[in-house]
Amino acid sequence: MHHSTLHAAVVASTATLALLVPAGGTASATQTETSAPQSTKAVSTPHRIDRPGSISGEAASAAPRARVCLVIDPSFAGVGHVGWMVQDTARNRWVGGATEDGRRAQPGATPDRAAGGSWSARGTYRAIIDTFKSKRGGYAKMRCRYSRHGDANNAVKVFNLSTYRAYSLTTDNCLTRSVGAFKAYSTEFSHLPSGKYTRPNDYYDNDLRGWTTVRL
Repeated sequence: MHHSTLHAAVVASTATLALLVPAGGTASATQTETSAPQSTKAVSTPHRIDRPGSISGEAASAAPRARVCLVIDPSFAGVGHVGWMVQDTARNRWVGGATEDGRRAQPGATPDRAAGGSWSARGTYRAIIDTFKSKRGGYAKMRCRYSRHGDANNAVKVFNLSTYRAYSLTTDNCLTRSVGAFKAYSTEFSHLPSGKYTRPNDYYDNDLRGWTTVRL
């Protein structure tokens, strides 16, 4: 082999060895990055979380943390009757309420208190469910949806004040006030139909498709 060709080969071999050998190491103890098998298993991020904060890092910050539910008595008067409940993530509690009868005037509503014929309550998830069942035996199920944020105090305030208004069978009723509470809770529900001129059973069946059904 020509001397210049031999020299070039030695230089090339030396450069390759330098890439493979870490400082203070030997060639025989080194693996290149491409030859070392690496785990490629994807880490799945759940789209629903029952206990907010149960995952960490970026996945936790992006995961849904709050929940709303429309509770229904499907047997009422052939059209249905509904109430609402939302998760208070700041206190690890729930708030909920309903308009239980149609009164022409309901004086006495404040941000902290619903007027006569309506109610709102705070407590654990189970306590709110039990309150619904104690108010009306027909409450049988609900449909729930997660959101990335929610203001439970705003939801209950808006609902309580809505009960001061005169009840309207078609435009200001159990359904429209429940939807109003959802919209006050989170802007993620601003797209929901108002519920005016809609039977509660029809709204539950048609406008909440994709929501999770929970039997009470």
